[in-house]
Amino acid sequence: MNLQNWQLDRQLTVLGVSGGLDSMVLLNVFVMNQWPCVVAHVNFGLRGVESDGDTKFVEEECSKLGVPFFVKFVDTEKIANELGVSIQMAARDIRYAFFDEVLHATKAQSIATAHHQDDELENFFIYLMRNEMHNAWLGIPETRGHIIRPFLHISRKIIAEFAAQNAILWREDSSNSKTKYLRNQIRHLLLPSLKEEFPNIANEYQLITKLNREQEKDYLEQFEVRWMQFVKHNSQQIDVPQEFIEEKYNLPGVLRKFRYLGFSESQISQAVSKNQRIGSFWKSSKWSLVKNRDGLTTILTEERDNDDLQVNIGAVGEYFFGDYRIDIEIIDIENVDFKLPNVYYFDAAILNEKLVLRQWRKGDKMQVLGMKGQKNLSDLFVDSKIDLLSKHKLPVMVLEDQILAVLTLRRSGLYLLDESKQAVSISWNRI
Repeated sequence: MNLQNWQLDRQLTVLGVSGGLDSMVLLNVFVMNQWPCVVAHVNFGLRGVESDGDTKFVEEECSKLGVPFFVKFVDTEKIANELGVSIQMAARDIRYAFFDEVLHATKAQSIATAHHQDDELENFFIYLMRNEMHNAWLGIPETRGHIIRPFLHISRKIIAEFAAQNAILWREDSSNSKTKYLRNQIRHLLLPSLKEEFPNIANEYQLITKLNREQEKDYLEQFEVRWMQFVKHNSQQIDVPQEFIEEKYNLPGVLRKFRYLGFSESQISQAVSKNQRIGSFWKSSKWSLVKNRDGLTTILTEERDNDDLQVNIGAVGEYFFGDYRIDIEIIDIENVDFKLPNVYYFDAAILNEKLVLRQWRKGDKMQVLGMKGQKNLSDLFVDSKIDLLSKHKLPVMVLEDQILAVLTLRRSGLYLLDESKQAVSISWNRI
């Protein structure tokens, strides 16, 4: 583990604990070493009584070990439908958003997850089978921002042996044994025989991914400069000159841009081919990609709803924004409950200023809670796999010229609760 850089013995760490083998070992390793930590657990509501059993188990184990426990209950399927994303993607965003909330509330230094060496190898084959070669060779970074993965260079076999030797309790997700899922097919049918034939495959793969990530970081920084100089683009259309595409150094970055717009690897390969005839076109869920004499043009093919919609907020009460009902209340600080879904809490001072709900606008930036500096909302949407049509439907809460939150997605680090006796509760529901 990267103990020197992470300072686990001196800095508080938020542990993402599901109740499974890996995360329970992570929790016990921290306790055994007397590293300061708190536990964050999400009940996604996807497995009924089994999910509730996991929550009860983790809470009881934390109580025995003397570790503070934070939990969030969510209807993941409902949120996924509202955002138009997969349940897996919604769950990931919910999980890390909650971890960020706990990180700030406890003034912790890092968020630790229990991803291990076998997880990274499984991811490689999943991306490989999806023909996503770029992601396949990047792997999982050991550190990304304030997220750390202490077990990333440890095999699951070693983790299991450690659990057995130390009598660590854990719960098995019943879905993990079903080989109808791609990840489980890889885990139970492919990797055991592969690792028997090539014992060092996981270590060798991690060496390759480390080099690839370092190279990609440098490349993307330089590519973005060239993209801004030579490519005409706005929220509705992108024109990539043919000479820009034919420059081999630009091609990986161009492919990455088109992947973000939802085009498949096969579609992109055809589009950038020199032999592709003029007039050929391909469609993703929201964009059309057209081959022309000058290069490639991508056009947003669906109309946006609620264009230029803006709602002024003058006081507490009920407000409507497109498909959302937003309730704004002033509550006593002791009634704040971070376990509740679909609610953000702010310092009461925000109601003294000009507060509005509006749509996303090009160039919007937010100081995302848990992150350093400003982040473009367009990048946040890409990271969360929010498609280019849906992002215009999400309520953006703005105070003067500062973005406080994108409701349903993330909040900023502005106007956090302090020593005041009251807070503003902002909750939402899809109508």
